[in-house]
Amino acid sequence: MKITVWTKIGCPWCIEVVDLLNERHLAFEERVVTNNQAHWDEMVRISHQSKAPVVDIDGHLLIDTDAETVAAHLATVAAH
Repeated sequence: MKITVWTKIGCPWCIEVVDLLNERHLAFEERVVTNNQAHWDEMVRISHQSKAPVVDIDGHLLIDTDAETVAAHLATVAAH
């Protein structure tokens, strides 16, 4: 499973999503968009908006999401 997470520093939803992934021992790449123009541009390009977190799980985008939504999607993926 390939997971990429775009986050903003200080964003409580971002922290919750990262904590969830860490608690489940899932490998992921975190791309902090705060003060990183390349990561910011990439997040906006793929999500068409500026709110974080954005999570890409095997090509499925969860945009302006939260830990509950990410957990629900992971459960769906695990069921298949």
